[in-house]
Order: sequence, then structure tokens, then C-alpha cells
Amino acid sequence: MIKPEARLHILYDVSKELISSFPLDNVLKAAMNALVEHLRLRDGGIVIHGSGGEPWINVRAPIGHDVRSRSLTIEQADAINGVIASGDKHFGKNSVVLPVKVSRKAIGALWIDFAQKSAAQDESLLAMIAVLIGLTCQRYRELCSDGGSVAEEQQAGQIPKIKPKPHPTQLDKIDWIVGESPALKRVLATTKIVAATNSAVLLRGESGTGKECFARAIHALSIRKSKAFIKLNCAALSETVLESELFGHEKGAFTGALLQRAGRFELANGGTLLLDEIGDVSPQFQAKLLRVLQEGEFERLGGTKTLKVDVRVICATNKDLEGAVLRGEFRADLYYRINVVPIILPPLRQRDGDISLLAQVFLEQFNKANDRNFDFAPSAIDILSKCAFPGNVRELDNCVQRTATLASSNTIASSDFACQQDQCSSALLWKDGCDGLGGDYPVHSLNPRDTMLGGLGANAGTPSGSAATIEAPGLTERDLLIKAMVKAGWVQAKAARILGKTPRQVGYALRRHRIDVKKD
Repeated sequence: MIKPEARLHILYDVSKELISSFPLDNVLKAAMNALVEHLRLRDGGIVIHGSGGEPWINVRAPIGHDVRSRSLTIEQADAINGVIASGDKHFGKNSVVLPVKVSRKAIGALWIDFAQKSAAQDESLLAMIAVLIGLTCQRYRELCSDGGSVAEEQQAGQIPKIKPKPHPTQLDKIDWIVGESPALKRVLATTKIVAATNSAVLLRGESGTGKECFARAIHALSIRKSKAFIKLNCAALSETVLESELFGHEKGAFTGALLQRAGRFELANGGTLLLDEIGDVSPQFQAKLLRVLQEGEFERLGGTKTLKVDVRVICATNKDLEGAVLRGEFRADLYYRINVVPIILPPLRQRDGDISLLAQVFLEQFNKANDRNFDFAPSAIDILSKCAFPGNVRELDNCVQRTATLASSNTIASSDFACQQDQCSSALLWKDGCDGLGGDYPVHSLNPRDTMLGGLGANAGTPSGSAATIEAPGLTERDLLIKAMVKAGWVQAKAARILGKTPRQVGYALRRHRIDVKKD
């Protein structure tokens, strides 16, 4: 009787081969070889029938002599055909034949002739392996998206790949992206078109605009939706750890590598992989990443076996990749590889009308999580709608949660918001500018010395097309603010347009510098 720990080793080795490489006959051969290494067999194999009822894969155990010179005996062939027809297992004196099923229908058989052992002693182990083989065949069958069978692709010598369908007539609902603004609808329309292909996508936009949400939408609207969606933040890991996370590692590859581990590319095989913060990958690792994106193959860390995968890669960044390429910090060939279809996500301040919709969703989530019953007063919605939210959707979510947590009544009023109490944390982080992507993108400064007005120089902080015309050589921020207010007749809205700021920002600055607003 096989010991429990030995059974685990057998299952592990067989499973590892079944999820490893294409085409299907190679996968089944590798699984059969793993069985041969662990069990004392006289003969054995895997037979899979095609849609016409004829065998189209016949994998034989490599025992004793060349597999091609051996043929099934009449007894073996009858037992295999009987199991496939009936779906029931069959026992001989020292043999066992088990059905390989897909959707409860027998499409093939795993057959084993033992050298000495009784077949019944290993029946449960072999039954589990037959189930795994059936799941593998089902996976390959699902990969055939053009209406043909796995057999037809296998006989044509092709590796089953995800094949894009024409533009779908009916799309799944993406209920985790909320908004009705024209800017959001344009991006969603592009997302739906791109999802129907296998093209690489580069999601660009400010922090907090929902790049992961759109990556999930592309996956959910694609033919890969039944497969895994895997994500990895490249900025959070060192180069060595990043290599292990993406490519996996072999046992003993480094200190602490006690077991073999599959990487994110293997886990996402047949599905979608999101590489977030791709702009923060080191130049040394970019070459390794380029190879797997181009060839679809890699080796685990510490390994020599080349693995092939079929993965759709979506990258995301808020960095200026073009500038990084010019500075030699980002490989140009990798840039062109990932920037096949760029999608620029609009900041929240450009999504007219979406703030109120998102705020209601976030408040409902807060109520559900905390068993509360809060609601917004009309004045509160008005305050939210006028805010620029430099942190975008993420900041809006935080603002709603913070306000609801500290609210004194079930109806959230305008006075409950931190900005109305001169306690808005974003004021110290916001600085207008452009990151070089050709749009009105902000620059976030984490330096406390940077003021909320972002340095009111002659051109600093002035959006494209603004009315700022003040010359400011040598002026302090307070002097520049007073000069703008005087020019605007002490009307804050006009001063804000002159400075290229929002009225709320100008109001903060007036209070912080203790400037009294003159009234007629």
C-alpha cells in the first residue's frame, strides 16, 4: 500500500505537469512519465477520444522499449473502449482502467498494468489522477473558442490559444464602475472594444482614477473571463522578490525557498495579468520582462526548464513613461511592447456629475459595513460636487468615510466636511502642473513646505488656457494673493481664475494668511 506522504508526492508531480505546458499530448505524456517514476508499472497509458469517437490522443508509458513499437492488446483495447462507452471503471488481474470524464461524460481512459501490485490497492489514487486529467482536457476544450474541438486543433499541430471573438453583441454589466459623465462613457466605450481583442493595454492616469477597476472590466468583457485575473503591484517589491513573484522559483533557489512555487504568469495562464506601477520596474528587470511579453516563455528563478504561457498583460502607471524613455530609465522596446492600446483615465474633476453618484455609493457601503443609516443633505452634495479631489475616486471614498464616521446626525450636512472646518488634508498635497502626458494632469507634492496654492509664480500652477496674467518676480505667496485679489476687486472667484485656482483654494489661502476680505 502506498504511504500517505508518497501519495501526496505523486499527486503533486502529476498535477504540476498537467498545468505546465502546451500542447495537450505533451502535457499528458509528462503526467504519464510522472506516474512511471513513482509506480512499478508493466504498461499503461492515456487514451482520449475525439468528437467522432476515434482516438486522437494515445499516450503510452515509456517502459522497457520504444513506445512506437508497441500496440494495445485486444484485451486492453476492449477494456478501454468498454470503460469509455459505459463510464464505469474496469479491473483485471493486475490492471485497472478508469474513465476520464468531461462534464460527466467519458471521453477517454487512464489504464494501468501493474508489474506486481494489485490494482485495487491504488484505485483511489488513480481515480483522483483520472479526475485531474479530465479537468485538464476540459480546460483545453474551453480554450477552443472558434466552435471546433480540441482534437481538431491538436491534429492540426496547433497550440490552443485564446482567440478573440468579433465585437460582442451583448456585454456583461460592469457594475463596479459608477458614473454617467461623457468622459467616463468615452473610456468605457474604448474599454469594451479593446476587451474583445488580445492586445496589450496600458492604463494611464492619476493616482486614484480606478486603473485596477478598468483592468478588471477588460478581463470581465473578454473571452478570458472564465480564467484567472491576477494582479501585482511592481512598485512594492524589490527586483529579486519581483522576479520570484512573476516567474516563480524552484525549491532551493534562494534561502527560504523550501518548495517550488508558481509565479503570477503561471497562475494567470489563459487569463489576464495586471502589472500595476509598471513605471517603477528597474531597468535590469525590464529586459527579463520584455522576453516573456514577446515570446510568452520564461524560466522559474533557479530553474532551467522553459515554461510557455498564454497571458494577456495589462499595465498601469501614473508615471511619465515618455520622459523616462528619453532619460534612459525605461527601455524603449518595452515601452512600445506595453503601449499597444493606451487608455487614459479621466480625473474625477473632469467627470461632470459623477461625484454625487460615487458619493452615494460610498455612503451606502459605509452604512452596510457599519450598520448605519446616514444620508446626504442637499448642501453636502453641493459641497462635494465643487471639490477638485486631487486624490480622485480614492480621496472621495476617504472623504465620505471620514465625514460619516464623525457626523453628529444621520443627515450629513455641509458643515460636517473637513474642508469647511479648515482641516482638509489634501490642501497640503495639491499642486497644479502637467506630467508631460499631453493632458491637464496634476502633480502631487508630499513636501509640507509646498503650499496649497502650489507656488504662485508667473507661470507656476497655471492650467492651459487660464487667465493668469500676473507678473510675480520676487513676490511672496501672500503678496501675490493680495495682488490678485486687488486686481479682481476682492472677488474670490475672479481671483481664482486669475491665479488658475479654485475658489475654495483661494479661500483657504486667505484664511491661512489672515487676509481680511474687503467689502464695499
